[in-house]
Amino acid sequence: MSTVTFLSDVHLGAHPPAVEAAKERDLIAFLDRLEPGSMLYLLGDVFDFWFDYAEPPRRHGPVLRALQRARARHVAIAFMGGNHDYWLRAGRGPGWLERELGIRVLDDPFVARHDGLALLLTHGDALGGAEGGYRWVRAVLRNPAAIFAFRLLPPRLGHWLAHRTSATSRDRHDDVDLARHRDRLRAEAARELAKGEIDAVVAGHVHSPERSTHGRGLYLNLGDWTVHRTYGRLKDGVLSIERFGEP
Repeated sequence: MSTVTFLSDVHLGAHPPAVEAAKERDLIAFLDRLEPGSMLYLLGDVFDFWFDYAEPPRRHGPVLRALQRARARHVAIAFMGGNHDYWLRAGRGPGWLERELGIRVLDDPFVARHDGLALLLTHGDALGGAEGGYRWVRAVLRNPAAIFAFRLLPPRLGHWLAHRTSATSRDRHDDVDLARHRDRLRAEAARELAKGEIDAVVAGHVHSPERSTHGRGLYLNLGDWTVHRTYGRLKDGVLSIERFGEP
């Protein structure tokens, strides 16, 4: 059986140049090592900001070319937008990643079936429903009218606004907030598993790699690429957390 790989929370473009260069280098190496004929799920926030403009930002060119090379090796790639890169489609038709690279865009959540397992895939920011003020922010950002209005902004201005908003959001969350988000996502995953309809929940968002059992089900959090360089792998029916660079 072919390998299925899961990755999230690379946040390309979010950090200082030295950090970005290291992230990009390792991500490209990771993509170039994917087995021909395998499957890759990108579960959100791969980009710290993505909006489906006519052309992607030049700074993402090396990673996009690595994705293109993977597709040329017949690696199937599916992308689920996160809270930073939800806007894979900004119109009625397919977005750039779909048109140019043949990447499939998934709704969140999505149930995938591999090796006889039913996997609930989600970015994780709204599993069980968004909470607090984020419910309204999320609703506005995903509203077609808001997306149309944002498209009218020059791309340079759009990227600047997104970068400022993202940086402000990161500064606002302390360790207590992050722990609360981790606990809530784990609890929501356990509730989904308790229904008995799926075998595992695979999520990202909280930047904390985890593999835990809940009854007969498994919760896998993919961690992040900035600090942990972790990803998920399903091979021969076994779902695991792996760290890039380790044997």
